[in-house]
Amino acid sequence: MKVKIIEKTHELDLEDALNEFLEKENPNIQELKYQVALTSHNGELEYSFSCMIVYLPEISP
Repeated sequence: MKVKIIEKTHELDLEDALNEFLEKENPNIQELKYQVALTSHNGELEYSFSCMIVYLPEISP
């Protein structure tokens, strides 16, 4: 079992990174957790979009 954590500052970048990981690794996903964090820095809002994937690596024939 493996864990992959992907974090981006924009939700569409996270979506692209997730799709790239899924296409490349073809994992057997056991669990997927999505999270959004919001902070304020010098009066500006900053977002962090992240996803944790718990998976079994693809088994080669």
